[in-house]
Amino acid sequence: MSTSASGGHTRTILTLHGMSLNPSIFPEFGPVTLKPDLTKMADRLQTVPALPGPVMGGFVGALDDYLEHQESWHGPRRIVVGHSFGGMLALAWWLSHGGKGPARVDHMILVSTSPGPLFDSLSLAPVSWSPIRIPLKQVMRFWNLTPVTAAAKLLLSGSLASHAVDFQELTERSDFAVDLAGWRNTPWRAMRHFRNALAGFDVREELDRVKVDVTVVHGLNDPLIPPGVAVRLATWLPRAALYLVPGAAHALPLTHGSLLGKLVRA
Repeated sequence: MSTSASGGHTRTILTLHGMSLNPSIFPEFGPVTLKPDLTKMADRLQTVPALPGPVMGGFVGALDDYLEHQESWHGPRRIVVGHSFGGMLALAWWLSHGGKGPARVDHMILVSTSPGPLFDSLSLAPVSWSPIRIPLKQVMRFWNLTPVTAAAKLLLSGSLASHAVDFQELTERSDFAVDLAGWRNTPWRAMRHFRNALAGFDVREELDRVKVDVTVVHGLNDPLIPPGVAVRLATWLPRAALYLVPGAAHALPLTHGSLLGKLVRA
């Protein structure tokens, strides 16, 4: 970790995790790492009667509120690491401020993510190596119904209550195992709020405004977001580098944490 002449840290890292997860999906990046829990944020946001704008805008506002109280975020060098939903939030947040104010960052690392629209253009493979893909848009209309989401939560985690998961302690780190742990970790209403934010997210036409260095990292075996999405994302961003990781799936921060750590340190 680099320091200034006065001994203060010059680099602050902000991690933004994926839907239904929590900050433990990431490895340790350094002593000055901010780790907002977006799942808890989603649970609080879904109780607000009227959000200011689209659902993703509620997350942007909540992230601003969080950072306002983080003294280290006012330091000279800021790095954002966003995984899946967290990467989408990073893009929406940066664009909402034009890279100024709290969103003045020096580098973004976007992992296993998409510029949108998630449910319109993407599809789910039953397993990472399968050529068969299931369109998400049609499935999501049913899956996001209140009784269906609540029933799925009860079926997959054995309770409607949420139980915080330390993802670093998972012995099985496949996407399936991580997803099941995510259901245990997440209140079912928060799960619906994440999906509603994703359904309205699309920044493809705005990516040319993102005038900041970006590293796009994606697993070649990602069963949710095909690697071609990462290739397009890196192509559309003005200052992007692309890393396609053989053998990695959607839970790349957990399975390839050492690689991600090297990219952050670089």
